[in-house]
Formats: sequence, C-alpha cells, structure tokens
Amino acid sequence: MKCRVGMKKAVLLIAASLALANASQYNIKSDSLKNELWLEAEKAESIKICLDTPVREWKTSLSTVELNDSCLAFQAPTLIGVETLNVYFPNSDSSHKINLAVGMKYLDFRNEEVLLGYNEYPEDIAATSDYFTNNDPERFVSVTGTYLVDKYPITNCEITQLLWDDIPDATPKLNSTLKEFANNWITRKKRSIRNENCSSKDSAANILFLYQVMKYANARSIREGLKPYYRFTTAIQSSLSESRYFPVSYLDFTDHENGEIYVLIDTYSDGYRIPYYNEWMMFARGGDKENEAPWGNYSSATLENAQKYAKLVTGRGWDSEPVGQLLPNGYGLYDMFGLVWEHVFVENASIFPDQNGNPSRMKGGNNRSLKEHPAGKASAEPYWKHLNYGSSHPNWGGYFGGGRLIRNIGNNVKWSEVKSESK
Repeated sequence: MKCRVGMKKAVLLIAASLALANASQYNIKSDSLKNELWLEAEKAESIKICLDTPVREWKTSLSTVELNDSCLAFQAPTLIGVETLNVYFPNSDSSHKINLAVGMKYLDFRNEEVLLGYNEYPEDIAATSDYFTNNDPERFVSVTGTYLVDKYPITNCEITQLLWDDIPDATPKLNSTLKEFANNWITRKKRSIRNENCSSKDSAANILFLYQVMKYANARSIREGLKPYYRFTTAIQSSLSESRYFPVSYLDFTDHENGEIYVLIDTYSDGYRIPYYNEWMMFARGGDKENEAPWGNYSSATLENAQKYAKLVTGRGWDSEPVGQLLPNGYGLYDMFGLVWEHVFVENASIFPDQNGNPSRMKGGNNRSLKEHPAGKASAEPYWKHLNYGSSHPNWGGYFGGGRLIRNIGNNVKWSEVKSESK
C-alpha cells in the first residue's frame, strides 16, 4: 500500500512539473497573510504559490501537489467562483486565508472617484434612437468598497452546469417563441456532461431572461455556502417594502401558470447578484472619466476602434460567440459592450421616464448592433454608435440577453457625490 501511495505521489509530481511549465507563479510574503489575501485566476489555469517561509499544512478542497515545504501547485477550477486555501505555519494552530477568485476581478476601491451618467446627445440623434431618451446627467461620485466582478459575461456552460436540474430533458408545452428558447437549452444540456469542465473562452449566454439570471446568481451563492441575494414567491405580500419587493416576468426554461413572480431582495446577503445601474456604469467605464464609450466619443468614434472592445454586427439568430476575445477595459473587464445585452437593476427608476415601474434595464448592446444608421426607422437593435456608457433599454424581465454577476466583500460599500468641476 505504501508503494502505491508513493507511486501515486510521484505521478502527481510529474504531472505538476509538466503543468508548471506555463504556470502562473505567486511569490507571497507571509506578512501579507495577516489579512485575507485575494488572488485572481482563469478557469483551469495552472498555478504555483510559494511563500517566503516553510508551511506546516495547506488545507483546501482543490487537488494539489506540495512541491517543497513552502510551494504548492494546483489547477484552478473550471467553474467561476471563489476557492479558499488555508495556510498553517509551524508552531501555530491558527490559519491564514488565501482566496482564489476564478474568472473574476477583485476590485478594492478606497475613495475612488468615478464618473456616472452620460452626455445628452443632439435632438436629431435622440429622435432616432430608443437608447438615449432619458436624462442622466454626468456626475462624479466617490466609492469606497470591495467588489468581486465577473471578468466576462456569463457563459452557456456555466448556466448549463449550475442550472442543470432546472433545464428539462424534453420540450415543455410552450408557445412557439418560448419553445425555441427552451429547446436551445435542452439541446445544450443533451450535448453536455454533468460536472464537465467549462472553458475560460466558452460562448456567452445570450438568451437568458432576468429571472433566469437571478436563479443562476442564487445557484452560485449556494454552491459557495453564501446567503442568496434573491427570494422568489408567486404570492403578493403588500406588507413588504416596494424597494425590496417587485414583480418580474416569470420566464424560465419551462412553462409557469403565473405570468409574474415576485422578487424579494435580501440586503444582508453576502451572495452573488446582478449589478445595479450605477455599479454597471462604474465597472463599464473602468476608470474612464473622459469618453462616452471605451472607443471614444460619438463625433470621432470609428467602427474599427469600437471592434477592438466590442463584438458588433456579427450575430445571426441565436448564435453566440466566445467571451474575452477583445481588449479589456481599465479594470480588466471584458465584453462590457457588444456580444450580449446585460441585465442590470435600477436603483432609482424615477430618473428614467420610460421605466414605468420596470425593475431592470439592458446595458451594453449585443453582437447584432447595426452597422449602418437606421435613418429614423424602428429597429430591434441599436446603431453601434448609439452604444455608450449610458445606453440602455427598460426591461420588465421579458427581454432576453446575458449578464455578469458581482458580489460585495463585506458590507462596507459607500457612495457619496463629489463636488467636482465638470470634465
């Protein structure tokens, strides 16, 4: 038996050595572990962590190989999320925590000044676009708080794996349009294997309704032992605050007798959630305080520059494309524009005259944005030049698209208006 164990360890060491040829290495000082340490990784990335002092024990659910008394090798998980490594030093029973954020950015803001809102456009442009009919003046805001933010839009593999039991095995009784949506997911499930690996360059999920994205957020939270942010009920509970309790379209993988489902937001949750409008704009800007979009301003923007950041005018039907193929923004986030519309919540619906009580908006556009100006004609998709940090569309939950999730680390997020001169 000892021989077999020794042989197994030798095989693991050989495999680790081969994988480490292209591994990302983190050299960590033990003093930095006085507080929780956060590292970022891609799905399935080979990683080597070395400390500047011997380690007595590493505790984690990951499959690891100890290379020596201070270095550990492993492969990051293939699902987006957080994995923890607890480090024990000699002559101490207390542990030190290293958190691995897989497929996410760790953003720690300390009085970070960000620009929200967007410039109003000339009347001739606003008149031909459904995406610039609202007034949301530019303003500077100071933000303090720590966020985890998905680097990429939610992918089809992530949805299929985490919502496996929600996706039916056979086509449910639905109207023709919803049946097409359901069949798309049923087909994906049939072509998948439960608990299979999800590639870091998987295709973006682009036919998700708002309710489905919220269910996925809860599934991510539960998988990590976090408290879900959303609760659902089909019963009206008028005693609850409207700001925390609202209806959305009950559009799912299967048919439901009720057309609406009510959402209760748990503000004490430590779990994953959909960004709010201002949060999404802050993340999309990535520190940009000058431009209307990552590729510049309306008057000077070119399609060539826009396509360095956004997948545009390439979509066909339900086609979806891989995430992360273009340039990231200043915060290291990909595909904030183009590729898929992203579901966001609205903090204050009163600033949008067309909101009509809708709890959500769609942000960022998609890969079917028009290459040519619609010249005043109604269109289901916006002209690519109309996409900017402020572009959005009201959504009761009946529009389909994609999204990305965020999570607060601690309840320390503070927003305050900054009295700054206009840029």
